[in-house]
Formats: sequence, C-alpha cells, structure tokens
Amino acid sequence: MRLTTAASCLLAAVSAEIHTLSLTPASPISKPHGPQFVSYSFEPAFWAEFFGEPDAPRNLTFTLLNHLHARGARPIIRAGGITMDSMIYDASQNLSAVRTENGKGGIYRTTIGPAFYKQWDNFPSGTKFISTLNFGNASLPIALSLALASYQHQAPKILYYELGNEPTNYPTSRWRGSTQSYVAEWKNYTTAIATALNHTAKWWASSATTDITPLKVRPSDLIPAGINNTGLVGQYSIHSYAFATCDPARERRATIPNILNHTDLLRYANEEIYPSALAAMQTGAEWTVGEFNSIACSGKPNVSDTFAQALWTADVELIYAVRNATSVHLHQGATLVFQSNQQLNTPGDDGTPGFSSYSLLYPVNSTKRGEARVLPVFVSQLLVVETLRDGGRIAALSTPRGLEERGFSAYGVWDRERLRKVVVLNMKPFYAGETPGVAELDLGTHNGGVVKRMTAPSVDEKDSSKVTWAGQSFKAGKAVGEETTEKLEAGGKIKVRDSEGVLVIFD
Repeated sequence: MRLTTAASCLLAAVSAEIHTLSLTPASPISKPHGPQFVSYSFEPAFWAEFFGEPDAPRNLTFTLLNHLHARGARPIIRAGGITMDSMIYDASQNLSAVRTENGKGGIYRTTIGPAFYKQWDNFPSGTKFISTLNFGNASLPIALSLALASYQHQAPKILYYELGNEPTNYPTSRWRGSTQSYVAEWKNYTTAIATALNHTAKWWASSATTDITPLKVRPSDLIPAGINNTGLVGQYSIHSYAFATCDPARERRATIPNILNHTDLLRYANEEIYPSALAAMQTGAEWTVGEFNSIACSGKPNVSDTFAQALWTADVELIYAVRNATSVHLHQGATLVFQSNQQLNTPGDDGTPGFSSYSLLYPVNSTKRGEARVLPVFVSQLLVVETLRDGGRIAALSTPRGLEERGFSAYGVWDRERLRKVVVLNMKPFYAGETPGVAELDLGTHNGGVVKRMTAPSVDEKDSSKVTWAGQSFKAGKAVGEETTEKLEAGGKIKVRDSEGVLVIFD
C-alpha cells in the first residue's frame, strides 16, 4: 500500500476556499448496518449472461462479488425484475435460464431449470438469496413450482421469498385499483405456498414502484390493509427509480446535473420512499430497497455509464443507510422491449441483449455494448462497503456554509459513541476540458487518519480504467495499480475536487 499526503492526489484546480464541516450529526444516527447492506437484483432473463452455468461460471461478475466479500460485505442476491413475472420452472431443462423471445429481443417467457438454483453454489460462501416467484401469470401452480424448486435445491440459502415484481405495473384489470383485492390474493398465494414449504417461508411485501398508479400497494398502503395479518411478512420492500428513459418526457430530465442534485435526491427519498420505510419500522419490521437504480428502463448512455453514476450510487445508498434500510439492491439487467414502446434503449440489432448502461458491468461481449467490462459505477460499491464495514452507524452532516446542498453531501459514521469515519461527496459536475473547483474542508480537532479517494478525470468519464478507488481501477475485474491512501495529519484539512468523493478514516 502506498501512502501520500492528503492533497497530493488532486489535479490542478482553482484555489480552494476553506469551509468548516461540522461533525455534529444533522440527522438521527442510524442503527448498525450489517454486511448485507450493499446488495443486488439481477434480471432473471439475463441470469446466464451475468453468471454463466454451474460448470462454467462467468468469472467477471464473480470477481466483482469477491472484491466486496474480501472487504467484509455479504451482498444478498435477488433474482428478480420484470421477467420474474413470466418465469416458469422446468425440471427437465439442462440450462439455467432460457428466454422465449421474438426476433427483436422481446421476451415472452423465461424458463429456468435445476441449474439455475445449483448455480447458487458458485457464489462466495455465505451468500443469501431472495427466491422470486411469478405473480404476473396469475397462476398459483406456476408460483408454487418455483417456490418448491428453490426450496428443494437451496433452502438454507433462501432468506426471503418474493411474490411478483412491481404490481403497480400489472394490468389494471387484475385488481381494478383495489388495495384490498391485491392483499387478499397475495395472502391466498403466500399462505398456500408457506403451507407447502412446511411453514418455513418468510416474504418480502410488496416491491411496488413509486409511480402514480390506480393500484396503491406501497408498504405504507399495505400495512394498514392487513398484509401481515398472517404473520408471513419478513421485510417490506419498495423500488426506487427517480429518473427514467421510458418515454421522451422523462428521458429529457435524465441528465448528469439532475441525477447529481443532492437536494432533489433527498426530496425523492423523503417524499416517495421514507413514508413506507417509516410505516414498516413503526410495526417493528425491517424495510429494504428491493430494486433501485438511477434511470429506469435500462439507464441512459453518456449518463449512467459515466463516473456520474458512481457519485449518484454512493449518495443514494448512503441516504437510505441514514434512513435505516436493511439492504439496498442495485439492479442489473438489459433492455426489456415490452417494458415501454417509447423507451430510449433497444437490444442489439440482432436481438441480443442491450445491457443496461446503469449496470456494474457488461458481463459478455455484445453487439450493442462492445467488449465485456466493468463500468465506472463499481468503485462506488467499494466506497460504501468500506464506509459501513463493521456495523457502521451513519448520520448525515450539514452542508458547510458557502457550499450549495444540491452539489454536496457528507456523512459521519459512528462506532458506538465515537466518530470513526467521514464521507464527503462533491456532487458538482466537472466535465472534461473544464477547470474543476475544489472544496477545502476544515474538520475541526481530530487525531488524524487516512483518506481514500474515489475519483476520475471528469464526471463524464466512461473509461473505467481511468476511474479509481484508493488508486486502483477495475475495468477487467482485477484491481490494477497499487492501493493508495493519503495521510491526514492531526487537525488537518481535506480537499475534495468537484465530481469526487473521499472516505476519511480517523485514527
């Protein structure tokens, strides 16, 4: 490991004005966070592209998971997304997942076989899973067959079961906007399946989006409607997508400055997500962001495949950590033709997957995305994992006077009563060819420590070989470069360039 001084890693920039960062919590300090906080959701239809087969694992994806495990993380894997609602089980199928689709990449069905579950053994030791069941086809036998298959093959690795993905997007004719009708059918299915599984199953409910729809089934709607009268709910799940490219109007809003507006990210979390989180916690239950990413409908090239995505992901995950989410599942997948007939993204011209530009990686070579590679966002996962490692309790810190909240976020992490770490994210966009600003921050009295830096040449950088965490890049999966930390002297100040993040670890 190489040690430098805290200022030496900054690029040439305009002189920095000194701002005082108060280390007094500006929010309640969260509960201790477990190693499962940073978790993932993978679209079932593209499972084989991301993970391969039991005897031929996809090494690039597993290399990234191993980096997280090496740092103490234990991500929960949700095999979920839109295509779980057209998923069926075939015990005679040899491959893990087979898509039935038209010639243009439109997916009608995903058939999984025993290999789908056997492949779970390739994951790092200790990995737990969410077993996802098809509710979209309105068939209890289909849902039950998936539950039984997962139970028979991998019961010890199943943390929760999940019935259906985003019921807010189902045809309105299904429940005709009635929360009670949805709850009644959900309870009928889950009760029957739980009985078949010897009453060992606990469930996520309900994995709704925050879209305005006739059917109101966010956790804040389901809890008073009696969703847990049977006692089967283990956690409450909600999905988080503040931006989208599903139609032209929303696509125009999905820009780097907008996704990096910290004030707006806070507004969305507080208004759209936290009421359901609070409703869950008031019953004594845990809540999770069961699926999220920056820009729904598979992201937006030149936005979600840039370093901006790393800043966005780090900030949003820490926002939800402050609000006591138990886990947050960053979604991975590819364009789904039937998701919207107005969406920006498409599969490859030959019908092969057009991998989502918000993903951690493009897992295989493709005509649409080119070579398999890791994307700039991955470094954000290392920052968050190392921030919350060892049961970190996190709180927001106030924006220093002289800086704008929309372009700045900071967090403190406590070990019992002692402040152990500080995260600073300078969210102000700095583009290639511009001269960046620098925020110099006075942290008051402290005993010194080390600084780890998440950085790139600019906010719009797409080459992940130039995007680093603590001096290392990860374009081909393996860490390239020597790990570099910066020494912070007792009472020393830190500098954070526009479009950059740092983790301060105090002695």
